[in-house]
Amino acid sequence: MSPAWQALRDRAELQDCLTRYAQGVDQRSWSLYDSAFHAGAQVEVPGYMDTGLGFVAFREMLAGTFDELRLSGQHLLGNMHAKIHGDRARAVTEFLATTLEEAGGSASREVTPGLYIDDFRRQDGEWRIVRHVIVRKAADNAALPLVSPVADAVRATLRTDWLAGAASHSGHS
Repeated sequence: MSPAWQALRDRAELQDCLTRYAQGVDQRSWSLYDSAFHAGAQVEVPGYMDTGLGFVAFREMLAGTFDELRLSGQHLLGNMHAKIHGDRARAVTEFLATTLEEAGGSASREVTPGLYIDDFRRQDGEWRIVRHVIVRKAADNAALPLVSPVADAVRATLRTDWLAGAASHSGHS
């Protein structure tokens, strides 16, 4: 494969890895989340957490504390600037994360823009994260009326494997 094609492929695979992380968090698909990380990978959130956590401990924090209130999440991954050096890479990716939480019959929405700074390593032909830094640039909170049919519809989509059986959908119906 030519160096130019390899660079394009590597960038696409880095984006795919970060998408596995984001969708894993948003859909609470922890196996998808786990597939984005190497064993021993660290997650840091400067200004929010005093120290970094292993990616498993970070997942457990998300699945425990935050899932009590969290109804849904959505990441929009933006511009990615990556430097690739053989089997190692660093990428800076802009993100916009929206979270809907409910408590006591009311809801709130938090919109957080920021940067993900990720160190990746390719092992056995697959890129995974070894260090994930979440830089939050702001957080905008808004109270929302909780509309039950919408909340029920959102809950019904969590933990859904949207790609299951995708290979069997080969054409138009």
